[in-house]
Amino acid sequence: MKKFLFFLLIAAFIVSIAVASTEEGKQIFESKCNKCHELERALSKSKDLAAWKSTTLRMSRYSGGAITEKDAEAVAEYLAGKEKSGKIVIPEKESDNKEKSIEKKAGFDFKKVSVEQFIKPEVCADCHSEIFKQWNGSMHSKAFVDPIWQKATKLFNKEVTTNDQILEMQACVKCHTPLGFRSYSITSPADDYDKLSYLPAQGIFCNWCHNINEVKHLGDAGYEVAAGSGEEKPSIMLGPYKDSDSPYHPTKYSELHTKSDFCGLCHNVSHAGNHMPIEQTYNEWKNSPYNTGKFETTVNCQDCHMRQKPGIPSTGKTKRPDNPGKACDMGPDREHVWTHYFVGGNAIVTKLLGSEMHAQMAVERLQNAADLELIKNSSYKKNALSFIRVKVINSGAGHYLPTGLTEVRQMWLDVKITDAKGKILLRSGGLDEKGSIDKDAVIYHTKLGNEKGEVLNVALADRVLYDHRIPPKGYMIESFAFYIPDAAVSPFNVEVNLKYRSSSQELARVLLGEKAPEIPVINMATISEKIIF
Repeated sequence: MKKFLFFLLIAAFIVSIAVASTEEGKQIFESKCNKCHELERALSKSKDLAAWKSTTLRMSRYSGGAITEKDAEAVAEYLAGKEKSGKIVIPEKESDNKEKSIEKKAGFDFKKVSVEQFIKPEVCADCHSEIFKQWNGSMHSKAFVDPIWQKATKLFNKEVTTNDQILEMQACVKCHTPLGFRSYSITSPADDYDKLSYLPAQGIFCNWCHNINEVKHLGDAGYEVAAGSGEEKPSIMLGPYKDSDSPYHPTKYSELHTKSDFCGLCHNVSHAGNHMPIEQTYNEWKNSPYNTGKFETTVNCQDCHMRQKPGIPSTGKTKRPDNPGKACDMGPDREHVWTHYFVGGNAIVTKLLGSEMHAQMAVERLQNAADLELIKNSSYKKNALSFIRVKVINSGAGHYLPTGLTEVRQMWLDVKITDAKGKILLRSGGLDEKGSIDKDAVIYHTKLGNEKGEVLNVALADRVLYDHRIPPKGYMIESFAFYIPDAAVSPFNVEVNLKYRSSSQELARVLLGEKAPEIPVINMATISEKIIF
């Protein structure tokens, strides 16, 4: 009996120590771990003691002494011993049928990955909070959930019939949710977009870009990624710094991430079936004066698009200053940290999805991309046909204006000439009550087609019918004729605006219905002058 009581006391003592240790771990967890991490995320996870020790000891080394190894072990015991709550995450099942549905043709021959191999952006935010804020709300982060893209691909997918056309629709998904596509979670716009899980729906996210380690060919997502094993065993993060060091994930310098070639992996698009060039932003840059062939003088994509901040557009015609700060919250001060706003010319989608900041930055970029000049005749007379010429200069973009999906984008000249009493002598480029541009306006865009004529659906196109755009550091001169009647009062006033919008209002209504939001029209450049006659 005495022996039994002795062992009972020993057991009680051990239990009391364990309870005390667990309670101590809880206190440390709640008072210290929340300095860098969201506690709810850790509480929702289900791991054994060994896995938790691996995690907490790693965080201890990263805390700079704020959490000791003893503290870390106590936290691990608390997290491993707590009653698990929250929803159970069921791993996605890969579909053999989906895998078979993706043809292994050029542009589709890649290594299969799984969603569980990658890390959510919110995890990256724990240590890279400023960079996460910049990315979150960007077009990269909204590449898949973009409502205009979703509606367009759903609509266009209903029209495809041939294998080439089907391939092109698959390619849309391949680029806008690369993890979704390469994990075979989604194969084409025919799938249910709403069923895609959280991480693939984040579009172009941190752990994806910083895992790109192999270039197979430029354009059409011709790369491979070196995936890790999720949060517990992250992959090597590739980036632009040679001295990066992290206790959470391995790091390695990547020259690729510092060059335009990295952007060209995705921002050079050809039709997946017939190989017709569609979006050639990288090639436009490659063949431009910005690419000198010398490291010291070349202006790469990153030098504009990853230096921009609110109020600092960083285009080819503005200053592109360094952005001093920290790439990692607890890392060293750096002379320049590449920004991750990834702003182009889209001022509608980011605003629709909640980021006024990214929308305003798109406006700032557009307003610093071009210039206008008036070229006048030597004299103007009444009762005579007169001319005014407008020189449109691509002074700030390292690619054509416009670029990207240029059969949808609209950049045009809005020209108005009036006499001293306000009588209109010429009007070109105005909008009607439905938001449509005057049919005789000078519009900078492309038109795609096939044997039947012009088409808007990229998948159906096999030729470029028309391309009227302005190359980087190039210009075009447009001529406008007008008549000065005898009753006209001198001087006359010429006002020219270069305008831009991401798509026509008509297309927005087709995709989003009659209650579609108004597509913002941005004045890129303005010039006016009074001329005596």
